[in-house]
Amino acid sequence: MNRNQLFKELVVIFDKHFQESLSEAIKLTLNKLFSLAQNADSNQKEQVLFNQYRDLKEQEKRLRQEVREKTQQMPDFISSEVNKSDDKMSLALVEDEELSISLSLTQLDSTLEIAGHTQLYLLEKRMNVLFGDERIDKTNMPFSPAAIVWLMSHTLKPMNWSESVKTKLIEALQKSLHGRISEVYKQINDQLIAAGILPNLQPELKTPQTRKPEKKKVEETTHQQKPDVEKSDKPFDQARNMTPSGSQPTPLDAVQQEQQLVNSIFKLLARQQQSQTQDYRPDYETDTQNNDFGQNQAPPGGHNVVSGNDFETALSQLEHDAGILANSRNLTDLKRLLTDRVRNNTGNYYPELSERQHKTIDLMGMIYDEIHEDKRIDKDIRSSLNAINVPLIKTAVKDDSFFSDQSHPARQFMELLLQTSQRWYGTDVIKQVHRFSDHAAKDFDGSREGFVKALKDLSEFLEVTENRAKKAEQKWVSAAQGKEKMQVTKDKVNDKLDAILKDCEVKFVKDVVKHVCKDALTLTMLREGEGSEQWQANIKTAEVLSQIGNRAKFKQLTGAQKLAAMRHLDETMDELGFSKRDRITTKDNLHACFRWQEANQKQTQSTPPTLKKVQSVDKASKEQSQTTESAKKIEEIRSLNDREKKLVEQIIQIPYGSLFDFKAGQGGDVIRRKLSWVSTLSERVLFVDLAGRHPHKMGLARMAIDMSRNNIVQVKLDSGGYIKKALGRIMNRLKKMAA
Repeated sequence: MNRNQLFKELVVIFDKHFQESLSEAIKLTLNKLFSLAQNADSNQKEQVLFNQYRDLKEQEKRLRQEVREKTQQMPDFISSEVNKSDDKMSLALVEDEELSISLSLTQLDSTLEIAGHTQLYLLEKRMNVLFGDERIDKTNMPFSPAAIVWLMSHTLKPMNWSESVKTKLIEALQKSLHGRISEVYKQINDQLIAAGILPNLQPELKTPQTRKPEKKKVEETTHQQKPDVEKSDKPFDQARNMTPSGSQPTPLDAVQQEQQLVNSIFKLLARQQQSQTQDYRPDYETDTQNNDFGQNQAPPGGHNVVSGNDFETALSQLEHDAGILANSRNLTDLKRLLTDRVRNNTGNYYPELSERQHKTIDLMGMIYDEIHEDKRIDKDIRSSLNAINVPLIKTAVKDDSFFSDQSHPARQFMELLLQTSQRWYGTDVIKQVHRFSDHAAKDFDGSREGFVKALKDLSEFLEVTENRAKKAEQKWVSAAQGKEKMQVTKDKVNDKLDAILKDCEVKFVKDVVKHVCKDALTLTMLREGEGSEQWQANIKTAEVLSQIGNRAKFKQLTGAQKLAAMRHLDETMDELGFSKRDRITTKDNLHACFRWQEANQKQTQSTPPTLKKVQSVDKASKEQSQTTESAKKIEEIRSLNDREKKLVEQIIQIPYGSLFDFKAGQGGDVIRRKLSWVSTLSERVLFVDLAGRHPHKMGLARMAIDMSRNNIVQVKLDSGGYIKKALGRIMNRLKKMAA
């Protein structure tokens, strides 16, 4: 079978499923529009929605036909585009796509990529072989999520539908395709296998990080380290500084250092359990003094210690019955509930948790308290931590390396949740990541593999979300840079015209030059550059008009110069869109100025020339006056003090992408924004929200004042991992209490 015939068969498979999904998406969109119209709060809105409903219904067949034709052209189009250049080609959206549609299409791309990633990987490899080009991948191959986005972007563009209808349709298509895209790719892969293309290719699976021999090796290493740790009474900070200066610690050194830290914490916890005189936890509203610790503990006896299996069984039962929240108060109560449950399950009347179980639950409670107290962390992440609380406790009790090895999958997953809660503070992303925690908890079978999969899925989701935010952010940055370029150009033109109009005595002439020649010069500088023929012609006209408004220089002008300047001015006003009435009035006023200046040459005139009002010029002059007055009020703000001046210098050096918390109102609410761009030229700062959508602009001086007053605070994230820093803070607190 030749390649063209094979592509035709693949197109038939894809088109069949895609048309079904598109039909379902259109039906969902029509139902939604009809429902919105029925519940509209005004007749006008109802009419708009019913018009949208009718337009979508009437053009449904046209859209489906456009999609079918574009699908059939897709393989040939990609082949021709790839062969045009040696560079890698990517499928792009249509030019000047609306922002909301671009975001919806990007969401469609990311959703389909996650939903069909296993079969998509196989399809990517086979398409690479089919095209015979290593540049073919999931970003430019037929039938991929990127190709679907390209297809919808180009077929929706000619449709005479509103932006909201298009975004609703894309969202409905996303729902429709999500459940079937993997099956579509499977059928295409089966067809390629039947054609003999990589029939033995298997999905790419990560090797599980838990292997029995490796586990034994870790345990042996841990046991070898323990005697050395116990002999050492040095604080953890001293042990960390034993690394030779100028050299970075190896991964093994880092694990050993963190293991020493954990062992030291466990020792201090053991002393605290013996004394039971203080509570390690920071004070906050959900805390209560722990006075019932050890209530159900039996007299010492090894036969009363709860076994690992009994511990996990009781823990699972408690989770199923009532759930176990991720905070120290619940974990303290958990010990009592566990012993009660073990007593009921086993008949052991004096069950006693092992030392390891005690300490692990205590330490997890302390880590949760650190998270609870940290204002940088979004509180909504607690639901995700609650979901994986029991799997984390089981893992930490069973696996010594959870607290000491930063590469442990369960710990990495927890770290990523905490990073997400800071990076996406206050956004819907925090709520969306809960499903990954839920999956991790449901898939947990005691091994690391459930966390490995959840970590991979969450990482992919966050990567796609981050890329989408960056694309949205870049549009605002480009717009701000373009606006600044325009402002710089206007300032240059203003300076040039101020020099030309220095000796002009007639206000009308000044206004014409300021508001006609200024716009013409600005556009010329942006399009053709300073020094071009068009630039020189506009400057010449401005100079002649300025001389017309000056008594001494007027007599130096020839008739030809006056006529040429007036003709060029009229052409310029026509190009800039001035009305015919304003152009004629301007010409009449200039003739009146000529007569007034000629009379002025013979005898000094005590009154200015009588001129008609040119509406557009007069309006622009008033607006300019109001803008100037407004600017003067802002400039009257007090000068910056020394601290604020230093803050200005610091702001200029802050890396783009840094996070800042803005206080909103008196209630203590916080809005987290991302620094996108700082201009030292215009002394302006651009922020966007964390999704890259809503811009927030302010002056450098204003930002420095607000930072000085703590109305704006930079969010400093922990380097090297949140849990590691939390363990260090816990250690310091326990040391103070022990002292």
